[in-house]
This record gives sequence, C-alpha cells and structure tokens, in this order.
Amino acid sequence: MREQATILIVDDDASTRTIVSFILKHKGYSVTMVGRGEEAVEEVMRRPFRVTLMDIRMPGINGLAAFRRIREIRRGAAVIMMTAYAVEDLVRAALQEGACGILYKPLDIDRMLCLIERVVR
Repeated sequence: MREQATILIVDDDASTRTIVSFILKHKGYSVTMVGRGEEAVEEVMRRPFRVTLMDIRMPGINGLAAFRRIREIRRGAAVIMMTAYAVEDLVRAALQEGACGILYKPLDIDRMLCLIERVVR
C-alpha cells in the first residue's frame, strides 16, 4: 500500500474546502484545510505537503503572495492555483513562478484529480 500523499487545501470558501476535501479523502489522500493565505504559510512551516491547492483571491494575503512565501519556506513546493475570477495577471505570474497548474471554478473534478495525480507522481 502506498503512503498517503498529503494535500493542503487553501480557500476562503468553506463549501469549496469541504467538497474538495471529501473527494480527495475518498481517493485516499490525507487532507488539511485552511481558509486564509496566512494560515497556509503557518501550516507549511509546521510540515511539508505533497500538493497545495491554493485559491488565488482571498482576504488577507492573496494566493500568489502565499504561494511565494510557501516557496521560500519549501523550495520546490507543488502548488496548484484555483480561481473563480478573471485574474489572468495573477495566474500568469503564478505559472511563471512555478505553480504546477491552474484550475478554474467551478472545478472540473476529473481534471483536478488528474493534475494532482500527475504532481504526486
């Protein structure tokens, strides 16, 4: 049996966190959820995650700023950005700085799972 990959879900929308967490746990992943970029940085300081799903637009520090801090703490951290908004400048910056991909909301669950599995491998 393979070791459970750890996934951090960062989204200010509680229903998105809950639904994505349910799906990922059902697929055998170990999931931690937080609602703000600052909390994500704190979690990553405590322990590494195999994949982070990061909403781009959140109160406090946005997803791009949190992604940058996470990459300072854990060089090479695998982060997949998520967004429901037309924030192409932030998306472009995240991808140029090493984000593993972008998921647009409403989430295509099959695409999300494929992207996560590709990153985990």
